[in-house]
Amino acid sequence: MARRPANPSTPQGGGEELVLTPGGWRPKSRVHKVEPGQHVEVRDGRLKVIESATGKIVVDLGVVGKEVAKTARGGGPMQKAKCPKSKK
Repeated sequence: MARRPANPSTPQGGGEELVLTPGGWRPKSRVHKVEPGQHVEVRDGRLKVIESATGKIVVDLGVVGKEVAKTARGGGPMQKAKCPKSKK
């Protein structure tokens, strides 16, 4: 389990505020809300929020790294990562 920074508003090594996401603490500038009826996908090497019903681009979040672009399925929503089951 990820540990909470001592002070999320002033993380070590920088002054950017952190926010807690399902994937742990992330810089606030790299966290975006995806509304119901929207999904995220990589199109043309760029990360975009798409309105699922119409295919309309809601927001273009910018260029993705080459590794993400290689593994992302173009033209479809990104899938949630499967987490291993915890042992009880």
